[in-house]
Amino acid sequence: MKRVILNIASAPLPETVSAGDELEVQLAPYGDFPGRLEGRTVRQRCDRAAFERLAGNFSGEVLVDFEHKAERGGDTEAAAWVQALRVDPAKGLMATFRFTDKGAEAVANRRLRFLSPVWELDAEGRPGRLVSVGLTNKPNLPVRPILNRAAIEPQPQGTPSMEEEKTPGAAPETRARLIEILGLGPDADDAAILQAAETLAKAYAEAQEAALNAEAEQAAEENKERIANRDAFKRLYVANREAVRATLACLRDPAPTPARVVCNAAAARRPASAADPLAGCRTPEERCAAIERGQF
Repeated sequence: MKRVILNIASAPLPETVSAGDELEVQLAPYGDFPGRLEGRTVRQRCDRAAFERLAGNFSGEVLVDFEHKAERGGDTEAAAWVQALRVDPAKGLMATFRFTDKGAEAVANRRLRFLSPVWELDAEGRPGRLVSVGLTNKPNLPVRPILNRAAIEPQPQGTPSMEEEKTPGAAPETRARLIEILGLGPDADDAAILQAAETLAKAYAEAQEAALNAEAEQAAEENKERIANRDAFKRLYVANREAVRATLACLRDPAPTPARVVCNAAAARRPASAADPLAGCRTPEERCAAIERGQF
């Protein structure tokens, strides 16, 4: 499905222009730019391939109106007409405008100074066909050399713009909650909140380090029969706990030390004067027979 997206860009127009003048302007630079479409954020991929397709799909004059009124169901009066598109290797998408009397007057009198292309996006976020262009004064998102804002309809009254959403500082309810969590007074300023948060983060990091060192000590004790250098083991454990655990899981348990049997019986000795009862046996059979007869 084709998706039409509106971009308020900040390509500045010249100081003066007259009705009927043709002027080439930068319509969009290269880059990936965020935008809002049907209540969600989309990314517009403005690369060389996308711009080549835009230029290739250009088939005639395209309307340049005032503040995108035509896209919003309002006035379709023309400020200019796009005559041609081309791709510049350095600047991106260029457009040739032919101004009407009212468009030239608005630009010459500096009433409207910026451009906003409206195009279709494909499923990958690349523009494929230029729908229209608007003259506007409300660029919201800074993207050099233009400012680009994507929206399919005007923001409701009171809805913060993208620039306002990027303004540093927490919302009042978030700030109050931070002050409560950090145990600060209600009049705490940003510096006090930041300092308290840094102190809390430092204490948490120290507690984590102590817990890891204690865990390394316990692991060393449990595996003392399997490691040769206890201190080196603990350093490795702290540096990469998961890797050490995985290594230990691959090792065999050490083999138990065989028990040593002690015999306390005195060695039996034959009297020195006794003759060897087997001395006369000449074969193994004779020796066995003598043993069976008890001749010793």
